Amino acid sequence: MRGVLITLIVILCIQIPNVAWAAEAEDNPWQKLSDLSYKALQLTKSEEYSDAKEVLKYFEDQFMELSGKNQKLSMQNLRIFTTSFDESKKLLTSTSASHEERVDGITEFHLVVDAVYSQHQPLWKSTQEQVMAPLEKMKNAAVSNEVQSFYAHFNQFLSEYEKVHPALSIDLPETVLGKLDSYITYLDKNRSSIVTSDQQLQQIKALKVSLNEAYNSSGKDESDPSLIWVILTIGGVIISTLFYVGWRKYRGEKREIRTVSKQSKQKEYNRFR
Repeated sequence: MRGVLITLIVILCIQIPNVAWAAEAEDNPWQKLSDLSYKALQLTKSEEYSDAKEVLKYFEDQFMELSGKNQKLSMQNLRIFTTSFDESKKLLTSTSASHEERVDGITEFHLVVDAVYSQHQPLWKSTQEQVMAPLEKMKNAAVSNEVQSFYAHFNQFLSEYEKVHPALSIDLPETVLGKLDSYITYLDKNRSSIVTSDQQLQQIKALKVSLNEAYNSSGKDESDPSLIWVILTIGGVIISTLFYVGWRKYRGEKREIRTVSKQSKQKEYNRFR
């Protein structure tokens, strides 16, 4: 019986990742949409714009079907999502858009879809180095009073931040995002005096701290309800099995004690006959 119990526990433990994955896939139909947006991005990078447009058209059909199944976004997230999607389509059909602009636009859209889909580690967090590197160079240029270098790195930072901003809007609280935007707006309006003002330099440092906090934050709740349910269910089965085996063992031992006791009494009785 013990061997059967061990085998059962091993099988259940092996099945936990598979069951959890199946539960997540069922609860998160955005996985297919995320894969489609990634495919559109790869086609755009390869300059296969017509194929990328077809993928986005199919994406739109799948999204409408998903919406019909009551898998709907909040009004704010829907606005962010549709705006990014529309811009992506325009860039792919625009004759004046450069290759870099198209790639940046589809990248932004893919980050948005991933932010909706991802429950644990959104893809936008992998952009920390791209966003923070020009910001650090901005600070160094301001300290060294290198005006032209500062402008160049500031423009690069704004370009990187704009790509990730819609995804941040999906995941970050409004207070956190508002603070980041206020720092950037202030720096943009006062860029001409930043390299000559200690106050503006402090704004860059404050922005850097806030961005690092955003990238290092836990973001969405990492306790996936479906995974917790699976673990509790399997744990319950294991505990119930252990309880049953223990109860059977207890009954067997008690029965054995009664048998031995009865035999002993019978021997004693026979001795005095």
